[in-house]
Amino acid sequence: MAESTTAPIRGPLLVVNSAAPTEAVGTTIVVRRLLEHFRREEVVFLARAANRHARLRVHAVHYPVVRGWAPRRGLRGERFTRVLAAAPMLTQGIAMALRYRPVAILGVFPDDGSLLTAWLLHRVTGIPLLAYFCDLYMEDRVGDGWEARLSRWLQPRVFRSARRLVVVNQGMADFYRERYGIDALVVPTCINQPIPAFAPPPPHHRPFRIGYSGNVNPTRIASLRALIEALGRDPGFEVRLFTPQPRADLERRGLRSGNASVEFVRDEATLVRRLEECDALFIPVAFDNGENTRDQLATSFGIKSYEYFLAQRPVVVHAPGDYFLTRFYRQHGCGIVVDDPAPAPVLEAFLRLREEPEVGAEMARRGLEALHGFEGSRVAAALRAEIGGLGR
Repeated sequence: MAESTTAPIRGPLLVVNSAAPTEAVGTTIVVRRLLEHFRREEVVFLARAANRHARLRVHAVHYPVVRGWAPRRGLRGERFTRVLAAAPMLTQGIAMALRYRPVAILGVFPDDGSLLTAWLLHRVTGIPLLAYFCDLYMEDRVGDGWEARLSRWLQPRVFRSARRLVVVNQGMADFYRERYGIDALVVPTCINQPIPAFAPPPPHHRPFRIGYSGNVNPTRIASLRALIEALGRDPGFEVRLFTPQPRADLERRGLRSGNASVEFVRDEATLVRRLEECDALFIPVAFDNGENTRDQLATSFGIKSYEYFLAQRPVVVHAPGDYFLTRFYRQHGCGIVVDDPAPAPVLEAFLRLREEPEVGAEMARRGLEALHGFEGSRVAAALRAEIGGLGR
């Protein structure tokens, strides 16, 4: 645990999130790592229970967690009923506010219901609201469906009510400054373990191992298919997918290959070690927007990058060249960016890493250097300072 040794804040932070801190979902992992820098008495947590199929093995959470009501996952209409769950969760939040006397509410998005709960709780109690956006909201809800209408109603109210908009990367901060003139506080994913000294990668395996970690969702699937199409029939390569989704589900979605393995690693430290057993790592992002808008994809920066940097292996990023993610990798020289959706350039990138190991070693070294900007104590200090200034 990386619990803070700085001066305590003057009351607990009430965090309203989509799921309990042990769930293997990007946003929840980001929040849990951040809160490891707060003392037990500085945090109370309101969320739905973690999905038992995607639950990580983590050290016991050291702050109180109240599990709010929510429908069981997989039911028809779940997305709608999760928003309706804001009503009982608001009741629980008011009880928590009366009991713990929080100094601020941290409402976490992406999840409409959690953001709505946090905003309503602020309106009822008057407790200052900090809105922590890990993805774009209204800009990613297009059309005239109920979710889009809710976003157009809720986001402006959250922006007006929040004492500060908090975002998870600089790409989002630049977007909100240019679009709305909002000066957001950047609180990225925390790296809570000591950043190791660089160790040159060992000789490549035969076959050459390529790793991917994370959920396989609509923003990843097309690019992962390109990876399988490029390498799936080549005995010189092996693909390792570290994901909670079962093989049968991936195969139904077109990820079928005789040289690909599927495994869910529940322990985060073990996952980094498994990534170290690979020779190169892969980050896929959709070229066709699909369910997400281009603005959303262009401002995202997945947490897998931090795990990849810790594993000290070169990275191939398959994404449009003007995204924040690809600009970051080019700026820091920590990976090869493939900005063509076709499979052939993906193959060329991995062939280069296999044939020029010194190139991959230099990229891995630069990735490790980039991690110093995400050291947990430094990241959490920015949020603690913001909370400390709420009473001024």
